[in-house]
Amino acid sequence: MTAVIFGLVKNSGKDGVVCMNLDNDYYRSPRRSRLFPGLLLAVILGVVIGLVLMYALLYYEVLPDDLLPKEQSSDPFRPGADQPAPGKTQPHQQDLATIEVVKRVMPAVVGVSRYVYASGFGQRTLVEQGSGSGVVLSEDGYIITNQHVIAGADQIRVIFPGSRYYDAKLVGEDVLTDLALLKIEEKGLPTVPLGNSAAINVGESVLAFGNPLGFFQQTVTAGIISAVGRQVKIPNSEYSYTFIQTDAVINPGNSGGPLVNMRGEVIGINSAKVSQLGIEGIGLSIPSNTVRRVAGDLKNYGRVLRPQMGVRVGDLRYFTAEPTDRGAYISEVFSGSPAEQAGLKPEDVIIAIDDKEIHYLAQLFDVLLDYYPGDEISVSVLRDGKEHIFKVRLSQMQEQ
Repeated sequence: MTAVIFGLVKNSGKDGVVCMNLDNDYYRSPRRSRLFPGLLLAVILGVVIGLVLMYALLYYEVLPDDLLPKEQSSDPFRPGADQPAPGKTQPHQQDLATIEVVKRVMPAVVGVSRYVYASGFGQRTLVEQGSGSGVVLSEDGYIITNQHVIAGADQIRVIFPGSRYYDAKLVGEDVLTDLALLKIEEKGLPTVPLGNSAAINVGESVLAFGNPLGFFQQTVTAGIISAVGRQVKIPNSEYSYTFIQTDAVINPGNSGGPLVNMRGEVIGINSAKVSQLGIEGIGLSIPSNTVRRVAGDLKNYGRVLRPQMGVRVGDLRYFTAEPTDRGAYISEVFSGSPAEQAGLKPEDVIIAIDDKEIHYLAQLFDVLLDYYPGDEISVSVLRDGKEHIFKVRLSQMQEQ
């Protein structure tokens, strides 16, 4: 076939007419000249078929593997093998819920920076002294964070995703629960609702949001609720409150950020972690029900209206050295207090407030935070092995 092609184009006359170099007598016969178009068509068809066969031979037998289309190779060790094109991947079904929660919550998670005045060279300048996280609770700019994040600040700055920032006003702070409420002048902000921390379950999946170290903004970590009702004593105080324990990673800078369930509700405000050599995965969050009460009081009154009975209490097991003992042991009743007026005495053991059982100290303070000064409660105590019920009208605790 290749020889035929060469014969067709080998000799050309001066007038550009192609001459065949096969048999000159062939062109002298009018009968044979009518066969020329058919022969030419057959030659062209042969050329096309030949080119196709040559291309196929080169493509599958001669070209190296790295020039072949990727789908033709089954080598799993070749770089890029079996990888989908960028932008074409689809999340696994079990990840879709997590991704959706992150999309809803992340716009409402903010960084919180604390600035203080520093003097140098005869001038006073604002210097950033620390940072943490926060979450927007209302569209008109109320933001909750930890009290220790903003403690002693001369100026507070709130940073939104995309580096948009506002100077914030401190509405109020509560040292005992380590919560502070901030306010910025803005409308239509993204928010996250507060959930019911009393309804959570150990083992439930959660997400922790925040700005760890102040640099890794908009970080989310995943984990579960490891435990509920963890008693945490407030430093330099006789008070204790319960916390949520989680194994979601919480680092410095995460303080004040939200702990969120898979319904996209804030069930806690991340406050602390146990950080010792060999200890991992113990983070602590303030329950959302505590946050709701404290934030509401700070907004309405500028401080928490905390009720009191007028007693000094501790865990019963600390006084008896029996780990199975439960209840809040009254070690002192203050003169003129609501507790004294109601008839409570030292060595009484509080086992319930209304219909809520009290097993340890933090539960007592949690329950009292459900009431306001002036409310009357029923206090069940054990005295000489018998249960007694006293009516106590709560008074207001002075600010500490």
